[in-house]
Amino acid sequence: MDLDAGQLADRQAIVAVIDRYATSLDAKDYERFRTCFSEDAVIHYGEELGRDEAAAYADSVLSQYAFTQHLLGNYDIALDGDRASARTYMHASHITSEGEIWVVGGTYVDRLERREGEWKIVERALEAKWSERRAISA
Repeated sequence: MDLDAGQLADRQAIVAVIDRYATSLDAKDYERFRTCFSEDAVIHYGEELGRDEAAAYADSVLSQYAFTQHLLGNYDIALDGDRASARTYMHASHITSEGEIWVVGGTYVDRLERREGEWKIVERALEAKWSERRAISA
């Protein structure tokens, strides 16, 4: 895959948005979370949600956990001018204060657009592939 300098910069900016999403979740920073999405974004978390609804949903789920860690990799990005698609592997660990862990593995499937010079996710779906709940030791 031969990319020119502009395409490489676009690819890096898209990776940065996808990473910002994950770190925002772990920091429980839902204002920052919203910056990853366009105002009219559609997020599929089992049901179709808007940007603000998705932030509220994430808060309601993640507030149950003392710590979370969303790890991302294998970014498969296809550029098409001011539009792009991405598939990103995710592995998320959610740890309760009681010492239980819920681990989820899957793929984020995104459509992105450059809007006002900035890449935004306009549609995201989480394809959960597996999960596991168990007690952990410190």
